[in-house]
Amino acid sequence: MSYVRDLRARTGPMPLILTGACGLLLRGEGVLLQRRRDTGGWGTPGGLCEPGESLEETLSREVHEETGLTVREAQLLKVISGAGTFVRLPNGDEFYQVSAVYVVRRWEGAPRPDGTEGTELRFWPLAALPAALGPVDRAALTQLRGRP
Repeated sequence: MSYVRDLRARTGPMPLILTGACGLLLRGEGVLLQRRRDTGGWGTPGGLCEPGESLEETLSREVHEETGLTVREAQLLKVISGAGTFVRLPNGDEFYQVSAVYVVRRWEGAPRPDGTEGTELRFWPLAALPAALGPVDRAALTQLRGRP
């Protein structure tokens, strides 16, 4: 991601506010999560916006890059932001997130990890999610479980 790399070259690891989108890809009672290479934890497919890109475009691009899947229909669930979204990466970079969370019930393709950002993909039951989730992922999945 050259935009963030270029931004980090100017700012160093100081806290930034970064905007992105993630998808809750549902199959039956499960949600697709990826094991993240940078933290070793689990998270939803998604990532940061590139300049000029809409949130929907970000969602589609990131889901395809990270899972090989093509999003066919997505519904905005919630925008998550604020102090609870703070992340400090193992490399020392810090950021707060403004994340549009989408529910994705229709997609095409077979899930496969990209091997770069994610090392494994797995459908997790909503009632038995992994403990190691990022703050936005946890908030998004809590919101999803609370929906009728």
